[in-house]
Amino acid sequence: MFVESPWILVHTIDTIVMFSRLPPLNCLLWPLILSAQTALCAQYTSSNTDTPKDNNEDCSCYVVNSGADSNTPQYFQYYRFYDFRNLADRPGQYLDAPSIVNDSQNAEVQSVWNADILDSDAFNADWNINDRTKEAPHARKIQMVRSPGNIYIQQNDDSNDPFTYLTLRTNRLDEIQTSGEMRNVQKNLMHASMRMSGRVVGAKGAVAGFFTYFDDENESDIEIRTNDATDVMRYTNQPSENDDGTKVAGASLERSNLAPWNEWQTHRIDWLETDSYWFLNGEQTAANSYGIPQMPSGLIVNMWSDGGTWTGNMTVGESAEFQIQWIEMAFNTSGSVEGPDKPSKRDLDTLEKREEGCGTVCKIDDVKRLGTPEVVSKSIATRMAVSWHRLSVVGVVSFILGW
Repeated sequence: MFVESPWILVHTIDTIVMFSRLPPLNCLLWPLILSAQTALCAQYTSSNTDTPKDNNEDCSCYVVNSGADSNTPQYFQYYRFYDFRNLADRPGQYLDAPSIVNDSQNAEVQSVWNADILDSDAFNADWNINDRTKEAPHARKIQMVRSPGNIYIQQNDDSNDPFTYLTLRTNRLDEIQTSGEMRNVQKNLMHASMRMSGRVVGAKGAVAGFFTYFDDENESDIEIRTNDATDVMRYTNQPSENDDGTKVAGASLERSNLAPWNEWQTHRIDWLETDSYWFLNGEQTAANSYGIPQMPSGLIVNMWSDGGTWTGNMTVGESAEFQIQWIEMAFNTSGSVEGPDKPSKRDLDTLEKREEGCGTVCKIDDVKRLGTPEVVSKSIATRMAVSWHRLSVVGVVSFILGW
């Protein structure tokens, strides 16, 4: 028996389960109760309304194991989980990709697809979709146009597992290359552990990026080049080139014999105070102490090409896609979590230390439900005086900008 009301009863042969104040019926998790089928819910849940969020009595800080040994606790004050897996009402809803933006259209002013989700107040509370054009710096490259029309929802073609995912696309036209790029609104990250479930498919001549960014000298990247073999990943801290265009030794780390990037994998980057660490499916693949970002930064996700030697030159009419099921991050900030709209270098000159203890420690890895941190300790309410540089010490320190 199903009763559509603020109180809903689910009746089975052996038991009656009562759910209080459930969301609309199209978002109920009946498949989890009645079968093993993936639940569908055409709704994006903003970090403004998601639980758990930030630091609170349930989770006052978040711990991950990182460092050179991949087993050193690192503590972060805030947490976000962005889930793109349950954005359909039914199987088969988003199987087809939208039409490619063509030469006769103004790519940068194209409307985003699936606007009910990707232009909703909830989505816009977390993400900005970039629509800027990047002019070609020299004849060896082509103009790159970031188009909202290259960001859309797709769906797994399996009625037994019809999960959805976010897609960022790049495609080559006669005169330009269109791309897709999103920027997280949290622009004052000051160290973070960031993960995403993703895969890259399509033509050669493109790069998928998942990275922190303040400027070209404060940037830490995960890069997947479709010109590379599918077992090769690139991990880079910028700047990776000298003023004369030569490569900086050790800035970019190439790793091979990895799980193929054209299949679903979990990618991760840990930006700590003196080192960067990269992981694939929970195993550390690279580490670097060069070029550690020193400025408050934001997370950027993109799929792009400019016809240059790094990306490769895509054949006209071809395209490639960066597909993402979810993004997760634990982080500290350079000031209050709201932060300035655009952090600047002078912000670091006016930082004031605010010390806090870590009362309830939650883990984000090896949890029963992805995206739901679990308590591992309530016994560390120390209010220790710790330096913000010592992330491995129990205790979380944030800073307040003096604006």
